[in-house]
Amino acid sequence: MRTTCNHPKDCYSEPFSVGEFEILVYVCNCNGLRQRDVAQAIEAGACRPREIFARHQCQPQCAKCVCEMRQMIQDSREAFAIAAE
Repeated sequence: MRTTCNHPKDCYSEPFSVGEFEILVYVCNCNGLRQRDVAQAIEAGACRPREIFARHQCQPQCAKCVCEMRQMIQDSREAFAIAAE
């Protein structure tokens, strides 16, 4: 299943905290994947949303999360490129 995001700037939610508690932001409500779950898969080498789902032994359902996952992957690549400079 391939989906495209028509609004890439609006679909990525930043993690946030209230006081000393970090709010767990879900990226994929269908599979219960949180930002930290997706980030761990990316750090482990996932380069596509398909690989993130495979790492967590699930499959995309409605695919609304694919845009945000792609943005997280891109952000990770950019951060790595800056760190490598």
